[in-house]
Amino acid sequence: MPLKNISVMIKPASSLCNLRCRYCFYADISQNRETASNGIMDEETCDTVIDRISEALGGHGTANISFQGGEPTVAGLKYFIHFTETMKKYPHVRVNYALQTNGTLIDEEWAKFFHNNHFLIGISLDGYKLNMDQFRFDAENSSVYDRIMKTVKLLRKYKVEFNILTVVTKQLAEHPKALAKFYRDQKFDYVQLIPCLPGFCDKEDPFALTPEKYASFYIDFFDEWLRYARNGTFISVGLFENLHAMVHGQMPYQCGMLGRCTVQYVIESNGDTYPCDFFCLDEYRLGNLKTDSFESLFNTETAKTFINESECTKKPCGTCRYMNMCNGGCRRQNICYLNEEECAYQKVLDHVLPVLSKM
Repeated sequence: MPLKNISVMIKPASSLCNLRCRYCFYADISQNRETASNGIMDEETCDTVIDRISEALGGHGTANISFQGGEPTVAGLKYFIHFTETMKKYPHVRVNYALQTNGTLIDEEWAKFFHNNHFLIGISLDGYKLNMDQFRFDAENSSVYDRIMKTVKLLRKYKVEFNILTVVTKQLAEHPKALAKFYRDQKFDYVQLIPCLPGFCDKEDPFALTPEKYASFYIDFFDEWLRYARNGTFISVGLFENLHAMVHGQMPYQCGMLGRCTVQYVIESNGDTYPCDFFCLDEYRLGNLKTDSFESLFNTETAKTFINESECTKKPCGTCRYMNMCNGGCRRQNICYLNEEECAYQKVLDHVLPVLSKM
């Protein structure tokens, strides 16, 4: 039976990127598989992906299509024009486009394209310049902060919807008030805070959040966020929005918050497909869209194993009063707040849920 909607994430430039961010999780993933990069997606593969999307929907329904990387804009504007124009072969498929970018390659042509095709853009920006320049720079080790802020102005000029994606490192976690003030001063209305993860092989990481830092940052940031909101400046923060929905009996939109993995269909540039952006590893490869339908990928033993592995068995979850709410959270991200001794997320929920339940 055809699906009513499908969500896919496409990596048109694989792990290729023009920046050299110090904590990049996808660079870490690509280095832990046999082929680090599959290069730029060619037109044949692009067309196959589009055909498979329509096939899964039976030619009718909604396709939520996001582009990530690496840096997806490295694939070039021509790729995206071809994709969106080819997608129009299926007029009964409604498409919602999103793209996550470091923002350094965007010019007026790109901004016009995003506006005309109703793209939602996620701009990776780790707050104020002093913090950004510690972690995100180009291949020549030069600052990219000013280039990104120029892109923000372009997106506003062409009325392109965007949000800000900030990786919260151990270092940034020391300055929640400065980060909140930066968002307020720049009039950023939509923000996603992303915990910095250690590499797959790293027991200790110089940038990754620890449970202690996780709790202190989110609690202090929430208090500042609440103070601004009560004074008339409201910033939509993804975590708080999702928790607000959950405490009022609604489903969160953010993947992983319920602690149960699903198949996300992450498509590499050669058509290889994986169940999760955090697990684009050889052992989790579901198949390739050139030979496999989305339905057959979903029914693979690899997909079933991935889902079954998502259950959290760490000790603090056994007696946690929020277990039915989060079930351990995202199994990749919970390494930042959950170990065998404590759960920092529980401390955050103790602090924020009484307030959110009244809002």
